Amino acid sequence: MSAYKTKYYLDHKVKRDLASKAYSLQHPLFTVLNTMKSRCNNKNVHAYKWYGGRGIKVCDEWRVFKVFEAWAYANGYQKGLTIDRIDNDGNYEPSNCRWITQSENSKSRQLINGIQLAS
Repeated sequence: MSAYKTKYYLDHKVKRDLASKAYSLQHPLFTVLNTMKSRCNNKNVHAYKWYGGRGIKVCDEWRVFKVFEAWAYANGYQKGLTIDRIDNDGNYEPSNCRWITQSENSKSRQLINGIQLAS
């Protein structure tokens, strides 16, 4: 391959990679995934004590945004839904997560006299 073709190829590869990264950074699911990772991994995040502090983890396969994005769309993600762990003591992983509305999420967390009620 000539030097010109190599440079052309590399320039376009870099542009494609940057465009893909920019898409990922702007996607609402990127924020969802990053928030999950922060709750589980960053001791400086306020919510860490309820997630990582209790041993909750994000599965290894979801550490790659495109994998998480594919799972999300295949499992009913729509704008306005929030991720929910079916087993509150389980990890963020495909078999333990689903998409629900914020209203449904709030109902499942109602506290009365310090006792959590399931809806």
